[in-house]
Amino acid sequence: MDKRINLALIGFGSFGKLYFKTIKKDKKFNLVSIFRKKKINNSQFKTLSKENIILSKIDAAVVCTPVETHYKISKLLIENKIPIILEKPAANNIKEIRKLIRISKKNKTSVIVNHSDLYNENLKFLYLNKKLIGKISFIQANFGKFSLKYENKLFSPFKDWYPHIFATILKFVENIYFLEIISNKIYKKNRSFFQDLSLYFKAKNNIKGIINFSNFPNNKYRKLTLFGSKGKIEYDGYNEKNNYLFTDKKISIKKTEFSPMEIILNKLHYLIKKKLYFSDLETSLEIEKLLMKIKKNKRV
Repeated sequence: MDKRINLALIGFGSFGKLYFKTIKKDKKFNLVSIFRKKKINNSQFKTLSKENIILSKIDAAVVCTPVETHYKISKLLIENKIPIILEKPAANNIKEIRKLIRISKKNKTSVIVNHSDLYNENLKFLYLNKKLIGKISFIQANFGKFSLKYENKLFSPFKDWYPHIFATILKFVENIYFLEIISNKIYKKNRSFFQDLSLYFKAKNNIKGIINFSNFPNNKYRKLTLFGSKGKIEYDGYNEKNNYLFTDKKISIKKTEFSPMEIILNKLHYLIKKKLYFSDLETSLEIEKLLMKIKKNKRV
């Protein structure tokens, strides 16, 4: 008897292709269907429709379609009690996220939002040992990666990237209650929009910080530095060799065993096998509220 979980992949863009490669190597899953908007001459690919999703008889799904489609697709899956991994941002606005929270709770159907840094083994190690650096007083975040994909003026680069940044920071702090834009430059080049956005924030327990983001950097970076009363933590989401904990001595981290994508798939498998309910949509809601404040150029 095949005990693998029948999984559907919804969306086959750049992230969909990454999920495809990872899922195919994972013996815990059976990839039964790939749904995409455009038709293709391949039996495994199916046109994205309500009827096709229901007829596929899947146990779980990964949703990595454009953000404007997240709510409609996720709602359909959750109402049919199909647990999902949902690419961030969870939905297009606060109203949609709140509705997904209610539907998820009502149907007791898990929704794992892929804020990938939260499934990075290095960040987990640093978080579990954060007490070694004492009381955190300041956080510096620098995230950036060159990308030409932001051709839609209505979907700014910060909307795509800041969920990662806020999710990572909120792992270590509670309640970012003050947010102020230091600088915000948006420009267009080669049909794509680029953005350099710097913020100053304050969080509970008198923690302050600065966030710098750009999708037009010379080199890609994904760094978080936390300064404490007894030392500091350095996290690098792109280079596992640059993850350290500094106290009276420097503690480096061993090479990671699993990628964030493998870990999030393992979590989905565990929840299904144990028949457990989990949702981190509340975190997505908190992040979306912060994104709306940035968009409106207002303080929290």
